Amino acid sequence: MFDKYFGFLRSHDEDSIIQSLLDHSKIDSEELHILEKMLFVLMGQDTGDLDNMHYQINNINIENVKIFETVADYIIQSNFDFQKQYDLLRLQQRIDAVSGLIIATAKRMILTKNIGTQVPDALFPSLKKLSKLVIDSQDTFIEAIQKFQSSRKDVIRLIHKSEELENMVDNTRTECLEVLYRLANENHLRMGDLAAIEGVIEYFEDISDAIKSATTSLDWLLLN
Repeated sequence: MFDKYFGFLRSHDEDSIIQSLLDHSKIDSEELHILEKMLFVLMGQDTGDLDNMHYQINNINIENVKIFETVADYIIQSNFDFQKQYDLLRLQQRIDAVSGLIIATAKRMILTKNIGTQVPDALFPSLKKLSKLVIDSQDTFIEAIQKFQSSRKDVIRLIHKSEELENMVDNTRTECLEVLYRLANENHLRMGDLAAIEGVIEYFEDISDAIKSATTSLDWLLLN
């Protein structure tokens, strides 16, 4: 599946490195769609094997690490000035952070499943909205990288869109937590289930934070 995205970096120029980071982010997008499917299965709104989906994400993540572990070396070995090297490394590290949080969120959902948590139906609308907004954020980031390659004047608009989406994610997280805490106060949730579901919600918001940080990193590259 990776052949359609990746080729060996034969040069250390900026376009090659940005393309590599773009490919990395496309794979993260695939992982996010599997993660959303996991969330729907966890909530009983879809069918599937959660352990198998977690296995898929984990395997993709491992391959991603193998493919991109040399990107930092390429940046360091390039002929860029110190500031550009720093800005590219920051972008690469923030993209790596997105990948790490995706696999961490998948693990959190497996934990939730393993303790026999039943996610209340009342949470479904807000959780569905939350996962969609996170995917929208990643799509915006991918578009911003593509515009960086072809039409840099559009990148600022997409950075602002990313910041707006993050605000929407934060508001939706609050909606989710309000429903969750109300159910807990009404004794509809066990203590462990409350903590497990709360963790899933927070991890989704963390992914969104990381995506926004990666997107805003493009702002620094525009100054070079």
